[in-house]
Amino acid sequence: MSATRKLGGSLRNDDGRFGLKVTAPAAILLAVLLLIPTVLTILYSLHDVPAHGRSLGPFVGLENYTIVLGSSVFWRSAWVTFLFSVGFVVLSTLFGLAMALLLNQHFIGRGLARALLIIPWATPWLMIGILWKWFADGSVGGLNAVLLMMGATTDYHDFLSDPNSALVVTIVAAVWRQASFAGILLLAGLQTLPGDLNEAASLDGANLWQRFRNITLPWLRPALVTVTVLNIIYAFLQFDVIFAMTQGGPGDATQVLSILIYRQLFGVTQIGLGSALAVILGFVALAGGLITVKLLYARGSQPA
Repeated sequence: MSATRKLGGSLRNDDGRFGLKVTAPAAILLAVLLLIPTVLTILYSLHDVPAHGRSLGPFVGLENYTIVLGSSVFWRSAWVTFLFSVGFVVLSTLFGLAMALLLNQHFIGRGLARALLIIPWATPWLMIGILWKWFADGSVGGLNAVLLMMGATTDYHDFLSDPNSALVVTIVAAVWRQASFAGILLLAGLQTLPGDLNEAASLDGANLWQRFRNITLPWLRPALVTVTVLNIIYAFLQFDVIFAMTQGGPGDATQVLSILIYRQLFGVTQIGLGSALAVILGFVALAGGLITVKLLYARGSQPA
């Protein structure tokens, strides 16, 4: 018996060493790409880093955070980020779910439609911003042409130069790309849903809404949690689309926190303040994702 326990322990040790060897490259890569920059950003946020960035500079503790949190510019940017994030997350998730439900049905051309769904997701964020900047252009853009044909407007309008519409257009542009990503993930979840569940519910007299609410949504909850958390992270960290379309303008109408960080780091070279902003933004994005997971799974654990 003792020999068996010794042999088992040896095998477990061998498995542990093998697992360590397998995961070591990925762990090292994550440390280089994520851990080191994160630690450096936190260190920079606690120092008055000189513009040349060759040294940390004097230690100032939480002074950079105090300056940031006491600035009206930060709170204005935080409000714009909140508005952008709400619109981005809600619309991306809902449109993604709608596309997944549609493409899960049987109709002629479904394979082509599924293939086309990949195109927005496969397009880089920066290219999305450039395309939508042209589309929303006040003189040659297609958005005005569409609105004129629909009779929704009588004159050309430069949407990206108008503080009242610039943020809305950037949200729509980002949603156009992210909704396809959400649709792909949710469609994959729908493909695993056994067809006999809906058939049985239909035979029992359940209508379309009842089947969707009591069968489809609970089945998709893990995928929905993943999609929502990813959308929240993308929303708070979004930079490429907004920078390509408006660069945070007009004025500060689309100046989300990521744009403000860019301006602090590379515009006025306030590395300490920019790093403090980055730490705050990273914390908010992480907290938003964790809270979403907890709320959605807590809701899913309650009896219907």
